[in-house]
Amino acid sequence: MNSKRNFTPSDDALIREQPVTGISIYTLEKMLRISRGTIMRRAGELGVSLVINGGPDTRSLSCSDGLVDPLLERLKRAHGDRKSA
Repeated sequence: MNSKRNFTPSDDALIREQPVTGISIYTLEKMLRISRGTIMRRAGELGVSLVINGGPDTRSLSCSDGLVDPLLERLKRAHGDRKSA
């Protein structure tokens, strides 16, 4: 039996962001409750190249102030850091 998965926009967002967030394929499998092969096929349909093994761990980059979340830093640059001094 060949069943087709209907992906939600949030499923697609998780797959699209995987190369940036560094979330493992294994974690995606568990979160979305689908096989690695299905994730890989959907990534191909979306035009996304997934980071499988040995990719950079973007969640733990360090700087002089401690740990930096790259996505948070991009948002701060795009929208300005509105933190009061």
